[in-house]
Amino acid sequence: MQMPHRRGTALVSLALILAPVLSSCGFDHATDRDYTPGVGANHRSGEVDVLGGVIVTAEGGEGVLIAGLSNNSTQDEVTLDEVLGDEPGFTVEGLEPVVLPPKGFANLAKSETPIIISGDFAPGDFVEVTFSFSNGEQATVNIPSRLNCGDYADVPGVPAGDPTCTVESPESH
Repeated sequence: MQMPHRRGTALVSLALILAPVLSSCGFDHATDRDYTPGVGANHRSGEVDVLGGVIVTAEGGEGVLIAGLSNNSTQDEVTLDEVLGDEPGFTVEGLEPVVLPPKGFANLAKSETPIIISGDFAPGDFVEVTFSFSNGEQATVNIPSRLNCGDYADVPGVPAGDPTCTVESPESH
């Protein structure tokens, strides 16, 4: 009668060993990946990360470029020198050099002078924007254009919008 007891012990032992393996989700968990909630576009492959990039506009054709710039260098200061676009008629006004100390961060939404982007775009469109830095790197990002409402109702450089509005994404139609 010792046989059933050994079999039961063996099954329980096997279950205890396999439980962590079978209950895990594998590798590359979603919680291990970078995630920035919001509509903005990110570029993380250079020494300077461009985070949450959005063009906030009242009607389209002109808006304010906002983004966070994060210098990943522990040694070198980096400056945002230029913002370029790929579309005909794309212009930039109000860009002053943005200095990022080592491990520094700058929020373009809180800049003293808003960066005004003009071109052929409407709310919901994506605009290809290239950020050029003093270290020679460039970051090209497809940045969404959003209406000046909800979270973007009070962006300096754009007329104040409705803080209670919600905008459906084009994908939800």
